[in-house]
Amino acid sequence: MMNIPGMQFLWLSTLLSFAPPALPADLPAETAWADPSSVALNINFPGEGYHASWDLFRCDCGDLLVRAELAVPGELVRGDLLLVDGRAVLTRGFDEYRDQAAASLDAAALMMQLALRLLERSEPGGPGKITGTRDVDLLDEINHINLDTGGAVGGFRAPWSIRGKIWPDSDTARRFDLRFYFTVFSEAGPQQGDMTLRGVAEYADTEFPVPGSSALDGWNLSWRNEEDGVSGKAETLDGFRKLLRGD
Repeated sequence: MMNIPGMQFLWLSTLLSFAPPALPADLPAETAWADPSSVALNINFPGEGYHASWDLFRCDCGDLLVRAELAVPGELVRGDLLLVDGRAVLTRGFDEYRDQAAASLDAAALMMQLALRLLERSEPGGPGKITGTRDVDLLDEINHINLDTGGAVGGFRAPWSIRGKIWPDSDTARRFDLRFYFTVFSEAGPQQGDMTLRGVAEYADTEFPVPGSSALDGWNLSWRNEEDGVSGKAETLDGFRKLLRGD
């Protein structure tokens, strides 16, 4: 696996200017930060050269696609992960890290959840309330951030704070640039850390990038839990979904 020095690993494992013009809000008032159809997320972790770029897409059927680019000093890893029916993980790319690729899914999902949680705290009224540039400067000394994707849990203990900006990228998308300050508690005592989260959350319905007719050639299969495994073979993604449902 990629070699991450001690403090950087500790921070990672805690999980597991120009002002654009105002745009009209074209989002229903009930739209929640937690319900994007896709998120493009870039994160600079503590330390020099520790970076992750994830494009996450949600399917109406419940599947999740993650296009990942992970960088540590001197090394860059790219690949795709597709969570099907919450049980099967299809991966492609990742080269020599192919056997460990499935673990990246939980990291991506946790970080997306963190970004959306910070957006929610920055503007509790939802993305429809962001019609121009919103400056964010928030300190919370009481409430912890608890993250749970169903496959992994993580979080950050209070106190923590956020500084940055949120603004419309289009009528249905919101762009954010947030610096998140947090504390890591260890045997050595509390350590201060921070990370930068930048990206765009899209709230309009978008087409899922992997059609159901896509062939499964080139994808590698693993299971989130061994008991989830099923026997049989499918040629396409739709066929695989049917196999998982027992159709």
